[in-house]
Amino acid sequence: MHIGRGILISFLSVLLVVSLMALGILWSIQAFLYPQIYEHALNQSGAYPQINVSELPGGSFIVIPSGGVPELVNNYLSNTLSYLRGDSPELNLTLTVDNSKLEGFLIQSAEKFPICSPGEDPFSGNAPVCRPSYVNVSDYVNLVMNKTNFSIPPSGQVNLVKVFGINMSGMQEARNYVESYQNYLYLAFALVIVFTLIIFFVSDTRTRWSGIDFVLSGISVLILGNALSALPLGGITGNLSFLNRVLSDLILSLSSRVQTYAYVIGGIGIVMFAVSFFIKKKKEEPLPKPDEKRVK
Repeated sequence: MHIGRGILISFLSVLLVVSLMALGILWSIQAFLYPQIYEHALNQSGAYPQINVSELPGGSFIVIPSGGVPELVNNYLSNTLSYLRGDSPELNLTLTVDNSKLEGFLIQSAEKFPICSPGEDPFSGNAPVCRPSYVNVSDYVNLVMNKTNFSIPPSGQVNLVKVFGINMSGMQEARNYVESYQNYLYLAFALVIVFTLIIFFVSDTRTRWSGIDFVLSGISVLILGNALSALPLGGITGNLSFLNRVLSDLILSLSSRVQTYAYVIGGIGIVMFAVSFFIKKKKEEPLPKPDEKRVK
């Protein structure tokens, strides 16, 4: 009976340690689904002033909000992550544009399209392929806008998803991955609760085994967090070299969350271990005595 119980508790302890480590990693990664970690990294690295909006596709007609580039970038981050988390039903990358500059941008883009060969279809589905020789550039822009059901609103509010035709199938796939990740996070949390409760009722020392498991998990996760902070970075050169500092800050933020989790569950483990000495041990049922031999 003692051997069987010991094997069961040992097996449950291994599962609890693995579940606690998985929970720590998944919980730490969750920060990347919210904009605060990126905003902090961009701010700390001084990346905002180095983002040249005019060099982005169509950036020349974007009206910079009163909060400057940080407000523009933060809104994009917030809306994109909200969609990926499932908090928003649609991807919204709406911004204010200068209508005259946008029209000029569309005309410049249309001028780059090749002239259609005789008998060539100017469209492949709704996507423009070439410009018919008998259609001037301005009329061609209107033709494309009608074909794609896009118009320039007087308010200047334009959703870039519709302007640039962002691959929504890819975004939906990313959203599905995020949903699966969140399910794994909830599963890891549920397993920690279940294994802790089972050990509590099976072990005669109640919380002592679980306390040891929490401490071991905390040590393991702490080692992982320290290893993350030591990762070598700096492979990006040129105009985007500032991204090295952004990536470095993101890794440090992740490492900090991992270490925080390690200290918390390690502390919980110490408390559980100490409390076990004040909890009444589970009583052992006495083994039945063997029948005494009858004396003839």
